[in-house]
Amino acid sequence: MKYFIDFEATQFSGEIISIGCVDETGRQFYTLLKPAKMRNITEFILELTHIGEEEIAAAPTADEAFCAFLDWLDDTKTADFYCYGDSDALFLSRTRRHLKSFRAQLGLSMIYGGLHDYSVDVKKHFLLKTSIALKKVVAYYRGAPVDQTHNSLDDALFLKEVYDRSHGKEPEECPFPEYQTGANLPKIKKLIKAVKGNVRLEFTSYGKAADWVMSEQFSVGDTVNDKTKSKVCSRIVNAAEKERPYCGFEWSVENPPNTILR
Repeated sequence: MKYFIDFEATQFSGEIISIGCVDETGRQFYTLLKPAKMRNITEFILELTHIGEEEIAAAPTADEAFCAFLDWLDDTKTADFYCYGDSDALFLSRTRRHLKSFRAQLGLSMIYGGLHDYSVDVKKHFLLKTSIALKKVVAYYRGAPVDQTHNSLDDALFLKEVYDRSHGKEPEECPFPEYQTGANLPKIKKLIKAVKGNVRLEFTSYGKAADWVMSEQFSVGDTVNDKTKSKVCSRIVNAAEKERPYCGFEWSVENPPNTILR
């Protein structure tokens, strides 16, 4: 049985606050989760997901939610889980440390052990140089722009739609030439953008963006080394690819204009 799954999580600790899943037959599962520490829920996440703080405070614990998810699964068939991007695996790992129930640990481990990042398949399917946001692919198939509400069930349904329309099929032509691979394509540097309200920043590399995050966003005493910088770069890449916030900013990657600001 194929399951298409997505999570929303806290901004910095990466603890899951909602699970959205749909199986190949169309059955749906959705629940909010109360994090181990409510103070980890920032105003930015509340505004982004349109989930109220009272809703999260009254939600099931992670133990209760993953036990309910385990009960919902069809235990008569082997489960294969599909996500979009590698952030979901990180969210599962961050949440697992808070689980106390064996059944909840079993439910989470089933997802984690059988998780497949379908963004890699989409990248190969369209012969893309870099991963592409899920909503862009959905918009292509629907022939119209789509809104991404950062609701985990909506994103799971988006993923199932993309899987159903792309798996085992070949596109007539690549509809995303700006992402396409090929020896004749010019090699260009990327412009990494960070936006929060009226604040707009631009960086000429992920390394420079990571340097800024570490200098401006990290607290005194936080570990800052090459390993830390590599992790920050990866999180910026993931944030841009999945169009999810990181450190309170929305990230994107574009071709640089003639004048570089940073």
